[in-house]
Amino acid sequence: MYKSNKNVPISVGNVYAVKLPDGRYGAFRIIDKQNRSTTLVTTPYISDRLPNIDDEKLKQTLVQNRFFFDGQKAGSIVDGKPPKELIFIGNIQMKEERRFPSYSGVWDKETGIEAYYEWRWEHDRENFEKEMQEDEERMARESHAKVQVPKKMMSEEMFWSIISLVDDEDIEAAIQKLAGLGVRNIKQFEETLSYKLFQLDTEEHARNIGVYSYKDENKHFSVDLFLYFRCAVITKGRDFYELVLQNPIHMPENDTCEPLLDLASEAYELRTGKDFEYETGCDYETFSNCKGWE
Repeated sequence: MYKSNKNVPISVGNVYAVKLPDGRYGAFRIIDKQNRSTTLVTTPYISDRLPNIDDEKLKQTLVQNRFFFDGQKAGSIVDGKPPKELIFIGNIQMKEERRFPSYSGVWDKETGIEAYYEWRWEHDRENFEKEMQEDEERMARESHAKVQVPKKMMSEEMFWSIISLVDDEDIEAAIQKLAGLGVRNIKQFEETLSYKLFQLDTEEHARNIGVYSYKDENKHFSVDLFLYFRCAVITKGRDFYELVLQNPIHMPENDTCEPLLDLASEAYELRTGKDFEYETGCDYETFSNCKGWE
């Protein structure tokens, strides 16, 4: 009997089925769980039927050959809670490789569906390549079309005083402080944070984050992980931020601080009890700074 993952705690060995874009099912299994982060591997299972926990393919890891993957195993690290649409299949206990280099941010609708892309690569490559190229061109047009100009920002002194309250990835004190400053200041903080992350979004900075560094457009590069590295630069304070901004060689190679991105929204919810809906003048997502990637 299959069941929703709603009341199933994330545990090592858990296997979940995921609905693929064409209506079939794929599957992945959990190989590690550390705090908010979950490491999973995608299996080669793909079928119009849900898998049985005894299926041997659920014990295997998909090998990817599309585009530039060249034999890389399908694995990723994600944060947060899995989507409710996942279907819990069962648990398989087996010895696993624990380390995978791809950090994919939070769970989303594409988590664990690599088997679908590999199937398209093998059976429908021409159309698949065309679709991927069209998607890339569309995203590039949208990025270039947006005028990246910050709105009203918070004063430098106030911004960095709030940042000084961030302790590693603990942002609770900073949330409390920002919430007490009111809605206008919450928006100005978010504007300032976005602009500073935008300034760090350059190819040179991306080339200086150690083993996860950007190499070229044909090599895998985690845009989310680069964003979290940029967050860590800011949490280290004003002097370090300005040093790194001018000298990308000082980018951290091990420190990330993804929770910083939620600071303003958490403060706004604490202050008003409502969701934070605010669009900044500058986009902090990787590749948004077109001049930085020329």
